[in-house]
Amino acid sequence: MNENNLLAIEQGTYRESMKDGLTEFLLGLVLCLIPGIMAESYLVPIFVVFYIIFLPQGIEAFRRKYTYPRTGYVKLREEQPPKLTLGVAAAILLTFITIVAILYSLSIGVIDRYFIWKWLPTVFGVIMVGPSLYLRDKTGQNRYYLWGALTTISGLAVSLTPLLSAEVSLAVYMLAWGGAFMILGIIRFVLFTRNNPVMDTPEDENGER
Repeated sequence: MNENNLLAIEQGTYRESMKDGLTEFLLGLVLCLIPGIMAESYLVPIFVVFYIIFLPQGIEAFRRKYTYPRTGYVKLREEQPPKLTLGVAAAILLTFITIVAILYSLSIGVIDRYFIWKWLPTVFGVIMVGPSLYLRDKTGQNRYYLWGALTTISGLAVSLTPLLSAEVSLAVYMLAWGGAFMILGIIRFVLFTRNNPVMDTPEDENGER
């Protein structure tokens, strides 16, 4: 096989692994938790421990029960170091410049805590461009470009809305996107279980499963 054929197979396999909706649901759950984590700093270590230790085990247990019996189990090739494409480099650079500008402005008193909270939806929207580029690379589907654009535009719109206070604007942005992704994940899971019945375990020569 040439490199293009291998890439197409890997992207197709990755798309199949996402059909159960778990990726979207977990992303939505994390987004919904972020406002609470930022408001209560003591929740940060709890979230980190849960994310590192318990979340991978929960994902594997979920897929062993619902996903693998319907699709079979395929071990994906070990991740290679990510390629630094122009789009990824631009997203990283823009995020870095934004963070440095905020920290510098805060240190010299140009901006205050209210300003930071007010513009956090925009910052998070720009940061979300990174995952959208990653998923575009892993799946080969251009629709993830749209996701990155929408998160950025909606973050800017929420930050500019005069009807919302600084803290409320961040909560609205995160909960709206988080809820949307969780609903999308649930819908994909329901469709996945309906369209992919559990595969029968083949019997061996002795009639045992």
